[in-house]
Amino acid sequence: MPATAPKTADAPRRSRAEQREETRARILQAALDIIIDEGIRSVRNRAVARRAGVSLGSTTYHFESIEDLIISAFGYWRSRALLTENPFYRQTSALLEPYRESTVPGPQRAVIAGQILDISAGYLVSQLSGKRRDRLLELAFHHESVRYPSLHKLVMDEWRAQFDFLAWVHRTLGSPQPDIDARLTTALFRQLEQSCVIEQQTAPDRQLIRASLHRHLSLCLGVDIPASAGDD
Repeated sequence: MPATAPKTADAPRRSRAEQREETRARILQAALDIIIDEGIRSVRNRAVARRAGVSLGSTTYHFESIEDLIISAFGYWRSRALLTENPFYRQTSALLEPYRESTVPGPQRAVIAGQILDISAGYLVSQLSGKRRDRLLELAFHHESVRYPSLHKLVMDEWRAQFDFLAWVHRTLGSPQPDIDARLTTALFRQLEQSCVIEQQTAPDRQLIRASLHRHLSLCLGVDIPASAGDD
């Protein structure tokens, strides 16, 4: 008699909850893709269902309105880019950890500021080199937040977390006006990021980014930040 093929174990069947979660994730990712390709005003149930490969009824089952879908898409996107997992946050926090309850001593301030300059420039170049999609989403959500109060609150909560961290950085580095300097740093970061996207630059201007950050930090902290290999 011919040999029979060995039986293979059936793949474990997913629960209904797992299937619903997978469908929800597909819908949210489809909404993000539409925002990037066509703009946030193109997020409609039929378009999202088509992009996600699900029934029209699935989108209305998981999300009660377009506003709910857009707000949920923002939360889904930001959950994958938490502030505490941000390389700028992690590296700067580690660098300043010894001074968490104090201020960097005067003689060390310029050196530490130079290291933060390196971290900041490297972070921005990285964000603008390989994360253009994230920058497009950020622009879209920030612009749309003026229409949706719930989205506005999420955006403002995120901004406050970023601002509080930058204020702590400036305070630890001895800034006489850490809150004002944190606002200026936020504005500079955002201008450098958004101008690169809006001007459709194929690659970030590394020299401009570093020169802008060098001047900004030098003026805020009143220190002569040493040159490094990154200034070449």
